[in-house]
Order: sequence, then structure tokens, then C-alpha cells
Amino acid sequence: MNILKSLGCSILMGSAVMLSAAAPVQAQSDAPGNSVCLPVTQILSTQAIDRHTILYRMRDGTVWRNTLVTDCPSLVAFSAGGFSQVSHNDYICANSQQIRTQTGNVCRLGPFTRAN
Repeated sequence: MNILKSLGCSILMGSAVMLSAAAPVQAQSDAPGNSVCLPVTQILSTQAIDRHTILYRMRDGTVWRNTLVTDCPSLVAFSAGGFSQVSHNDYICANSQQIRTQTGNVCRLGPFTRAN
């Protein structure tokens, strides 16, 4: 009986792992861009392209554009467009998180839109 119970638990755990691996890259609601969350582990790179736009390149090849809530003057003050981002969970979410530029300015993320 214990062997069957153990086998059943193993199959159940394997199914859970497979389902979690198949999770979508983003979560969206009916309002485009307002609820998009990108899994941190799937972000390949980021690029600040101007004072209010950051591109997030994902491991699956998709690119997401975030339009910051307000202009962030020092976002591209450096050639690399330096900024840092702290995530308190496993996702970077639209309209709810901030970035910090190399000069110390804090700017808030706005909506995400798919760029490709």
C-alpha cells in the first residue's frame, strides 16, 4: 500500500512540475498593459531606449515595451542607459514597480505593451 501511495504522490508531483513549466510568460487582464507581469527568470535583457521607454527582451524571443508613468530624465544619461530594479517577488509588473537610475532618480513603471 505504501508503494502505491508513494507512486501516486510521485506522479502527482511530476504533473505539478510540468504544469508550472508550462505557465505563460505574462499574466494579463482585460485592460491591455495594465496587469502584465513578466517573470524575472525569463527576462534576458533590458534596454532603456529613451527617457520614458524600456524594452524587456524575454528568453522566448518576445519583446515587451514599458512606458514609464512620467519622464525619467537620467534614464539614458549614460551610454548603457543604466538603471536598477528590485523585485520583491518573482515578477516585474506594470504600474506597480519602480526603477532607480545610476544618478539615483526613482521612476515608476507604466503599462507594458508587446513590441513584437
